[in-house]
Amino acid sequence: MPLFVASILAVALAQGAGAPPPAAASAQEQLPAATRLALEQATTAEAAGDAARAEELLRAALDGDPRSVALHVALGRLLYVNGNGAEGLGLLWRATELGPKDVAAAGTLADALLAERDFYESEGDTANADANLQRAKEVLDRVKGEPGASAADYRTRRVRVLLRVDGGGEEAYALAAGLLDEAPDDLERHALLNEAAAAGRSIDAALAWYDAHELEPWVAAWFRAGLFAARATANYNNFVDDQKARADYVAAEQQMELAARANPEFFDAASERISFYRSWSGWIFHRQERYEEAFDLFIAAWGRNPANDNAITGVFWICGRWYELGKLEAAREGYRQLCTLAPQRAEFWNNYALLCRDTGEYEESFKAYRRTLELTPDDPRIVNDCALILQYHLKRDLDLAERWYIRAEDLARANLAAAVNEGDEGRAAEQRAILGDALVNLARLYGDQGKLAESAEHWNELRAVDPTRDELPENQPQK
Repeated sequence: MPLFVASILAVALAQGAGAPPPAAASAQEQLPAATRLALEQATTAEAAGDAARAEELLRAALDGDPRSVALHVALGRLLYVNGNGAEGLGLLWRATELGPKDVAAAGTLADALLAERDFYESEGDTANADANLQRAKEVLDRVKGEPGASAADYRTRRVRVLLRVDGGGEEAYALAAGLLDEAPDDLERHALLNEAAAAGRSIDAALAWYDAHELEPWVAAWFRAGLFAARATANYNNFVDDQKARADYVAAEQQMELAARANPEFFDAASERISFYRSWSGWIFHRQERYEEAFDLFIAAWGRNPANDNAITGVFWICGRWYELGKLEAAREGYRQLCTLAPQRAEFWNNYALLCRDTGEYEESFKAYRRTLELTPDDPRIVNDCALILQYHLKRDLDLAERWYIRAEDLARANLAAAVNEGDEGRAAEQRAILGDALVNLARLYGDQGKLAESAEHWNELRAVDPTRDELPENQPQK
């Protein structure tokens, strides 16, 4: 079950939030005419896609005005967003040293530090992520009392930082609510309020805000849906009340339907959100072991949005539970549906083939193994199992089965050698087992065909690979 994710619209509205935006010169800095002209020309060049020319102009201007906060900010931001992060950050830090009370400089540096934080978090480096977040907060804190700190840009940046700081949710919500009060038609501020409400556990307050304001119907419905979903997810993740969580997901779906009807332009985005609300409801039923109801919700979620991998994962988990419970027919039907939902997922075809084999549906099993083989032609386990169905169950096309066993043997030997060479004991054990299976099956196939020399040869090869195999005559129980 994933954590709450902001709505598609909110993400679209927040384009560029991870990269520092251009910073206007602070009112505290009186710009010389040459500096102002260079900033204007650089802005024009960057807007035209010529970042190199913009950089050239800013560097030349900085040579002539080396203590300009605005030039440090502009060049630092330009370099940062164009891949020169180290020099860009250095210039932004220098800007805050030259203008310790400059709100624009602090805000642009905080944006860059927040982007650094998000990068490190994506890499799993929590120490550097936390350090950059703390730096961003400190940079904004230093100018908190300055006149420019009352501007919307500063408060918006502060909300984005506080959202990621432990215990910062309440302040973030208060700031976001104030921003929205000032501009209730600003969709980006609605998205920010949604995010802040979730972080600050202020969902009820945010819903009350929407109740108290007259807005375009689709706007109110869209963002109310996000709030209901956020509360549902919080209840689910914190094991508070599954029933309330389910009711909130249903309410979120209903609100999103209202939004789509009020503004058909966003129908596809709304449909995608509805799909996730359904699949997240499915996880509630899964936890309650109401597998049939969960299955139906996951299937319905996929039908609303075939790209919803959360729904496909839900069906997969339910199939696993049914298999563990011995409900093989239900599990087989579930995997059959998975093969329709995600026809390129070889593991689904393989599991469907295995369940068909376990339930005696050998022709269907062979078809499924054949499809798996098309998707993963170099997987020795699949190659072996495809042949196994022909040899032991369908008892036909034994020449094809032989050819596949030989290929499985060759693939497994190559994989085993590579695993041993790399010191990967787990993979080596897996490939040794697959190789052993192929050798056993070939030995038996040749024995059944009266090719006793070939059969004996493969039994001896098996002894060399794994002398502990139960199938070897010397390892059979004594009668």
